[in-house]
Amino acid sequence: MLAWLAVLSILGMLLALVLYRQRNAEEALVEAERQWQHFQQQTKQYASYQPEMSYYFAHREGWQTSGLMQLPDFDQWESAWAKMQQQFSLPHLAYQIQPSMACPGGQCRQQWPLKQLPELNFTVTPIQLSWSVLHELDVSPWLRALQRQYHGMLLVRRCQWQLAEQAGSIAVQCDLAMFNFPNVLASAGSS
Repeated sequence: MLAWLAVLSILGMLLALVLYRQRNAEEALVEAERQWQHFQQQTKQYASYQPEMSYYFAHREGWQTSGLMQLPDFDQWESAWAKMQQQFSLPHLAYQIQPSMACPGGQCRQQWPLKQLPELNFTVTPIQLSWSVLHELDVSPWLRALQRQYHGMLLVRRCQWQLAEQAGSIAVQCDLAMFNFPNVLASAGSS
């Protein structure tokens, strides 16, 4: 009888051990399934970012070259305006670069051209251009070329046209906004 009790006790302990290991295996399986589902969700989410990432990597070098991803370099812009004056024969072009405004967390709503604000912090620098021309067509193609060259960075907000005191010339004043997104994906930019 004692032998049977000993055998039953041993069998009971083995059964308890088997059930304990089975429960641990089931818990590990549930955790592995949860991690797999999380991994699948992350993969789908990252795949949804692929068009934006492809666009970013295709344009990153141009944006870095133009300075879109750094704080504004006013010395660089001074030389850029001087170069543009010579290149486009705009001897009367005068410019005034105003101080930059930091726009963290969706501030500067009136500065952003679209209804939906970007989720990233940005800076905006107002620039005022003024010069005199003989005809409006002396200005319009140049402004379009300027916006194309600095696409996504310079926005022509408005231009005012007035007959100048000199007969036959037009005084033009345009307000521009220069946008920068400093430190955007800085780690990707350094790779």
